[in-house]
Amino acid sequence: MVILYYSIDSKMASSLGRKLSFKLEPNRNECNYSSFNMAMTSLNELYEECVFMPLGYEKKTILADGCYFLAKTKSKPKLLPLDSYDKMLSYLNNPSEQVNLILTCQAEKLDEKNPLVVAIKKVGTIKEITLPKMNEYLDYMNRYFSSFGCLISSDAAKELINRIGDDYGRFLNEIDKLSSYANGENISLSDVKRLVSPKEEDDAFSLSNALIRGDIKKALEIYRQLKIISVDEVRLIGMLSSQFRFMDMVLYLDNKGLSSSSIARELSSSPFRVDITLRNLYGVKKETLANVSELLYQADKDILSGRCSGQFAFERFLANFNLK
Repeated sequence: MVILYYSIDSKMASSLGRKLSFKLEPNRNECNYSSFNMAMTSLNELYEECVFMPLGYEKKTILADGCYFLAKTKSKPKLLPLDSYDKMLSYLNNPSEQVNLILTCQAEKLDEKNPLVVAIKKVGTIKEITLPKMNEYLDYMNRYFSSFGCLISSDAAKELINRIGDDYGRFLNEIDKLSSYANGENISLSDVKRLVSPKEEDDAFSLSNALIRGDIKKALEIYRQLKIISVDEVRLIGMLSSQFRFMDMVLYLDNKGLSSSSIARELSSSPFRVDITLRNLYGVKKETLANVSELLYQADKDILSGRCSGQFAFERFLANFNLK
């Protein structure tokens, strides 16, 4: 068997791959199961594992996680040194019936011209895993908590989704944490507010994009909303600095010709966030981002040295912000 899962969310593709591998090999050991991170494993190594027959077992399962080279990108993905498609292609043209090969890939689209993708289409199965919709998140949550003997209220469920956004990996982590905390009791809105942290990074993302668009009024509005919930300026400056470093890396990779999905994979982000960043960065120079970072550094330095209050330093940063 050969199967490829791909999704714009790497955690979703990996999750499905691992789930299937556990189903196929529930009692796994080194003789009937192997797992590889393909960012660090050559295709030649994967080939050697595929042709090595299982010892003492009728079948074995191989999980090849993160097959970045199967994704459609503007520039051809680089394989590891001295690696090539040749051996793996020869295996896929005649795969062993004793081997269950599971591959995962973070991609918006697969490279239909890639010889491995062509071969997998002929001998195996390719499945695109889409992000869950709101009602699917809610249905899954209800089934999950019910299996632990507890329920989650409607307002609590919606607040949880609001706090995690489209981060599927975090969704799984948070419902696991909530089920452990509930211990058979029902989960309320106050439980979610107490245990699931707000998306501060999203506030910083919105603030940084408002600044790049030149919408200082909107940036000031977001900042004052954050002040209401007592967000510390030093912490906010740190998050903003991280966002502008992210912008700098997105700009660099875009100039190298990488697609949104490829940039997202390189930076462990979502294509949606990369797309928004690229739209807002249109016409912005790399030197401008460096100047913004310097302004943030100066504001942070002034606060920590006691020269001025956090609020004064940050509002001065906003007032002095200029993309020209």
